[in-house]
Amino acid sequence: MEDAALYTLDANRGLAIPYPDGKEHAEDEKYSLGSPAKDVYALLAGANRQQVVDMGRQMAQLTIPSVMPPLGYRTGDDLPGTNQSAGSRAVNNLASKLMFMAFPPGQPMMRLIPVETKLQPEIDRDPALYARIELALSRVEEDHRERAATLQLATAWVGYVKLLLVAGNALWKHVTLECPTYHPLTQWVCSRDMKGHPLVTIHEEIVRVSTLPKDVRAQILLENENLKQQEEWTREATIYSVCRYVRDDSSDKYEDGHWEYWEETEKGTLIDGTSVECDYEAPPMWPGWCIPVYGQNYGRSYVEEYRGDFYILENGYSALNDGAALASLSLMFVKPGGRTSLRQVQNAKNLTMLSGSAEDITTFRAEKGGDLEFVLNLIERAEQRVGQAFLVNASVMRQGERVTAEEVERTGQDLDQAMGGLYTELAQGHQRKMVTRFVRLHEESADDIPELPPDLVRIGVITGVDAMGRSKDQQDLLNFGKGINATFPPNSPTARILNPFDFATRLASTMGIKPDGLVNSEQQVEAKDQQQQQQAQQAQIAYKVAGPAAGPLAKAAASHFDAANQQPQSPQQGAQQ
Repeated sequence: MEDAALYTLDANRGLAIPYPDGKEHAEDEKYSLGSPAKDVYALLAGANRQQVVDMGRQMAQLTIPSVMPPLGYRTGDDLPGTNQSAGSRAVNNLASKLMFMAFPPGQPMMRLIPVETKLQPEIDRDPALYARIELALSRVEEDHRERAATLQLATAWVGYVKLLLVAGNALWKHVTLECPTYHPLTQWVCSRDMKGHPLVTIHEEIVRVSTLPKDVRAQILLENENLKQQEEWTREATIYSVCRYVRDDSSDKYEDGHWEYWEETEKGTLIDGTSVECDYEAPPMWPGWCIPVYGQNYGRSYVEEYRGDFYILENGYSALNDGAALASLSLMFVKPGGRTSLRQVQNAKNLTMLSGSAEDITTFRAEKGGDLEFVLNLIERAEQRVGQAFLVNASVMRQGERVTAEEVERTGQDLDQAMGGLYTELAQGHQRKMVTRFVRLHEESADDIPELPPDLVRIGVITGVDAMGRSKDQQDLLNFGKGINATFPPNSPTARILNPFDFATRLASTMGIKPDGLVNSEQQVEAKDQQQQQQAQQAQIAYKVAGPAAGPLAKAAASHFDAANQQPQSPQQGAQQ
């Protein structure tokens, strides 16, 4: 294997791999690293990845061993058990809360936000356009939510989050819509720049040849003659999936680049039909790290920052288990040469009268109660600290449709406080990539889902109370209406002091509500009042002209018109007028 120090990073293409002649060469051909992906994988795997893997396995042994199992593990193998379940409960609890915030019950997992700067000229010409846009986007969000509910998206996301918390690094892979997956660091490598941006990610996967498309099977069998000698159902091959960042030379922003994704065989042959280009926000593979370590390819785990307490829990409970076994040991001793018969003691039943002396019989006692009590107090304090860091003692979220915005806001605040802002980093980085990739795949697979232009509509992944999506907009609109009614009640002198139109516009801006089409201007209100006055005058003139001949009919019409003017009009009635 080549020395890891020989390869260099290229800002535009990703990697430059040393060839056998010793010269470094950056291949400009698309969907190629310049060398087989297998060789590049081996090169990056030797660049300090094993230390990160070993640390992840140590943290898994303290929490959930199956998250990062030992080398060579297969399903069904016995895993080293822990002496406590506090670590497992802590990780599962925090992962469940992070999943809850990513997939709010009954709510879309993202917001489709119109870019107002691009749409404002059209909104100025038609103020009601913004409301129609919001309505259309809300229906698209609901379509995405319903499709996501049919996939294993939330289940895979929980496993991905557990890997991040325990091992510090995890690969999110979503190539086809129906198959979102996650993978531990033992199956992938990546290379990052000094700012932590991924440049190239390679996933090594062993697949059954019989499950591949016909043309791919033929390509693999052509390269590997040994597979033809095996039974069809036993044939396995190694596929290398590559996701490389390609920078846009016309821009200085990293986000303006795109991704190239393809799959190779062990011989370095490109598999037909697997090459694709993706925009920066929707990569097919994303190498996630929990706590970034800039300048390195891999990060650290959340559990690692509290491993001192986890060691206390593991060792302390191990000592308590041994102490419990010692305390349960019951041995009786009879004094040699005493007056008490050993045989009589062995054969005696309850309440039997024996000759002898009770002082001749003693019972073994460990006398470790004080020591075990000290260990127990130490464990309780460590468990309390772990519970605060992993929100074990926080309020339990309801898993139903009636979860309130206040509950979501409180959970988001708890996450940010406990994780030191790490929750927002996870949501804006990893969660955004997951959601955007799903939306792109759903748009491609469903003909009834419109492909939204990214320059007019952007995908918003928001944390905290805003994660409730449209329900927050609904609550904001209701609060806005209540605020206007409370400030300007009928016949109130407040209107002589405050400008109600300016007040309504400012209140909407502070609540994040776009007033276009919602708040009428002063000119619109005056024109509407003048129209009502003209209609009232016309009704009175018609009544006077008709006179007694049309008395009952005209009087009823005038009364009906007066009653209609006194009642507040709905938006639809106002539009019809």
